[in-house]
Amino acid sequence: MPKLGRVTRRRVLALAGTAAAATALGVPQLVYAQNVKPINFTLPWVADGSNLYVYVAKEMGLWQKHGLDVSVARGSGSIAAAEAIGAGRFDFGLSAPLAAVLQTVKGLPTMALAACAYDAAMGIGVPADGPIKTPKDLEGHKMACTVTSGEYPFLPAFADHAGFDLSKVSIVQVDNKVRDSMLPQGNVDALSGFATTFMASYIANNFKARAMLYSRFGIPNYGNALMTQPKRLEEAPELCGAMVDGLLQGLKATLLDPDGALKILLKSAPELALSNTAREQVKAGTGLMVFVSGSDIVKAHGMGYFDPGDIDKQIDLVMKFLAKPEEKRPSGDSVTTNRFAGQIKFSDDEWKTVQKGAAAYSSLLT
Repeated sequence: MPKLGRVTRRRVLALAGTAAAATALGVPQLVYAQNVKPINFTLPWVADGSNLYVYVAKEMGLWQKHGLDVSVARGSGSIAAAEAIGAGRFDFGLSAPLAAVLQTVKGLPTMALAACAYDAAMGIGVPADGPIKTPKDLEGHKMACTVTSGEYPFLPAFADHAGFDLSKVSIVQVDNKVRDSMLPQGNVDALSGFATTFMASYIANNFKARAMLYSRFGIPNYGNALMTQPKRLEEAPELCGAMVDGLLQGLKATLLDPDGALKILLKSAPELALSNTAREQVKAGTGLMVFVSGSDIVKAHGMGYFDPGDIDKQIDLVMKFLAKPEEKRPSGDSVTTNRFAGQIKFSDDEWKTVQKGAAAYSSLLT
């Protein structure tokens, strides 16, 4: 896999794979300037290290080669993104499957076409040298929480799985704008949030912390996935396949050369390069993204694959903690598809490169 540097047509074609691979995905062949189709795409959040592969796919022409002109909008959260996608305000976008399941339960069907990250990194942040070594140690300590944050409704499930009494934890409810700063300031002993966000900030500011992930205690929670409406998949499967192909090729290139991908993001979102701290935070976020995307599931099944058992567990979480009693439980295959999964894979040497990039962050996420 070449490094991500100056974009050339040859490099784009090398990254995008062979025509045979495109045919296997059921996507159109290279059409470039002819019959260009505009596509509206939403991120779940602002441009950062967790979603920079979207910019890699766009800037390297990995969608353009399918005749797609993709415009990327920034989002305000996975739930809002899933709602906007389900309502058809965007053709495609990124969102967490948990958010998409919730929208489907609420009567706004969404379909996940490809998994991009296998851990949303819901977790508890604590000082690396503090007294809290295990979830049980949270008892008797203060923890900052934002009740509107996506992980908050699942705190009881985490407490149950991790074996501690949540009623013995002093919950300090705070706004999301101040939550992450409370831990380094010593105002609380822990915080609840998404580790890919708060850990990136701590790494950039040289605050030594670590995160205890929900997923390590039997609570699967996938990160970003490519979403659209079920009707679009039914009516335009080739278009959906083309979007999957471009996005996953961009993700693969990012996993193999995160530094090159970071340069592309900083070019696309120059405001991120205005300060050293901002650049370091995006760099850390990129490294954390490599960690959550480089799952053994990808090695076993290829890119984009949804594990049916994991999806069923995530649906169960939504039904237990977010859905109303009268709301109907959706089936896994009504909210996710593996139709386009597994066509893009890693060689053994490529996988070693991905794992090497992820290893630097493994000790921070326990």
